[in-house]
Amino acid sequence: MTMISLLLQNSSGVMSVGLASGEKLLFDSVSDIDLAGSRNVELYVKAALRNSNKTVSDLDFIFVDIGPGGLGATRTTAAFANAIGFARKIPVIGINAFELIGDYVEHLERKSVVCIRPAARPNYYMGLYKGQTLTDFSFVNINEVKSFIRKHQDIAAFAGKFSFSTSTDLPEDPWPSAIANTTSMASFLRVALRKHKLGISTTQVFPITETLVEAVS
Repeated sequence: MTMISLLLQNSSGVMSVGLASGEKLLFDSVSDIDLAGSRNVELYVKAALRNSNKTVSDLDFIFVDIGPGGLGATRTTAAFANAIGFARKIPVIGINAFELIGDYVEHLERKSVVCIRPAARPNYYMGLYKGQTLTDFSFVNINEVKSFIRKHQDIAAFAGKFSFSTSTDLPEDPWPSAIANTTSMASFLRVALRKHKLGISTTQVFPITETLVEAVS
């Protein structure tokens, strides 16, 4: 039987939801103008099921973006995913947001991707996505992230969200711009299916926070 997957993305603060049957994307919330601007995850999921002629009982897996990113939005989406998973007794699999945006930009640019998002000031989350693998994922200060950017500026693309003020006394070379801060549902599904093929299966997910990053570093 073909696997029915629910895909939830919200760590950038822009809610998006997909529903897939195997490798086929049945629903992408980007195409639903009635959902534009809404942050109600339940509304998105109901639209996904309704437009795909599916019900909650049809779901086999839930894949959810666990950040790093906006902690409030990520917590809300993770909690919603956990609730459905618990009620349906199906796997809930968390995916690092940098794997999602990294995969998307890597397919666009055909090069490695430096992923950056702000954390509690003046710190950042940072990682390098290359060949479908996320490495160097860390919680760093502003000097470390600037150094990492300069090291990869000429050889990598950039994803996420970052900006730095430029000193008027000591002009700096221009900083690169992020190509994207969200993934497409097609890219999300690619990453989700790779996780499934690796046999990754969990029953509950937790958003990435500074505490969790420091604990595994």
